[in-house]
Amino acid sequence: MTTPRNWTVAADYSATTFEGVAVSLFELYRNRLAAGQQVIEGVTFNDCLIEGPSVALVIDGCTFNNVSFGASGGDMRNVVLHPASPTSVTGAIPVQGCRFDTVQFFGVGFTGNPDFLQQLLGLGTPQ
Repeated sequence: MTTPRNWTVAADYSATTFEGVAVSLFELYRNRLAAGQQVIEGVTFNDCLIEGPSVALVIDGCTFNNVSFGASGGDMRNVVLHPASPTSVTGAIPVQGCRFDTVQFFGVGFTGNPDFLQQLLGLGTPQ
């Protein structure tokens, strides 16, 4: 995933599977909201570029395999945002039960429960 490539932009944001395309996380969320859904749920991303600017609120059941979480400058703290409230987060895009396989994130920050955030930080945080 280090070689630049020309990505085709996803055409159908109502899909539940995306393969080999660039997906705007905000546009995907907007599509789900228009359909009466409050969460991006049960979507599979395979060999995709997921674009921001946005913050993903990762809820239960998401899996990440062979994923680049974006430009962290070698410090995952640059893409992790700790919520100030223990009960809710406003302005983040909730993602639940999604599968991310061979995905590259660009311009996306991440928030969620403390265990998930610690896992992300464990991927590359200087001591």
